[in-house]
Amino acid sequence: MTTKERILAVAISELEANGLEGLSLRAVGQKAGITPMAVYRHFADKAALLQAVGAHALDLWQRRVQALTGLPLPAAFDALATAFVDFALDEPALFDAAFVLKTRAERIYPEDFEAGRSPVIGGVAQRLAEGQAAGLVRAGPPLELAMGVWGVLQGLVDLHRSGRFNLSRTEFTALCLRSAARIYLKGEEE
Repeated sequence: MTTKERILAVAISELEANGLEGLSLRAVGQKAGITPMAVYRHFADKAALLQAVGAHALDLWQRRVQALTGLPLPAAFDALATAFVDFALDEPALFDAAFVLKTRAERIYPEDFEAGRSPVIGGVAQRLAEGQAAGLVRAGPPLELAMGVWGVLQGLVDLHRSGRFNLSRTEFTALCLRSAARIYLKGEEE
């Protein structure tokens, strides 16, 4: 593991343990076993470190989604929603770096999405367009449908993480799958 990778790993651990407020380059350097100046050689400031953590988290998320290829609708969306819930609950610091914190690595709607800078949402929108052509997915701009699915999942995950559900993980995941399907599938209005 390179020094830079070690710094990122410690920063993620610090985010997990102490949140954004507790993240400092000095503490990261100390826990990584390097001097503060060594940290500054890799990251100019906390914002640069946070941006690197955000980019790393988004990359890990993208790799999770890429592993879900070849599934037909709606199984593909069930797998995606399950992966999203798993990422949020199993890797909360990485999830936050990818989807909650302002890291300067996040994608901004609509510009970044329309420009294809979000491979995951771009892929989801493409699958939705294919589903529309096959008569499975409700009408509407595929990118907006993809954002709707993401918004529902993000909201449910945020509520779950703040203790608003008295459901097992299996029950919660099933709720997420049903809720996402109501956004994009035809005939899921009830």
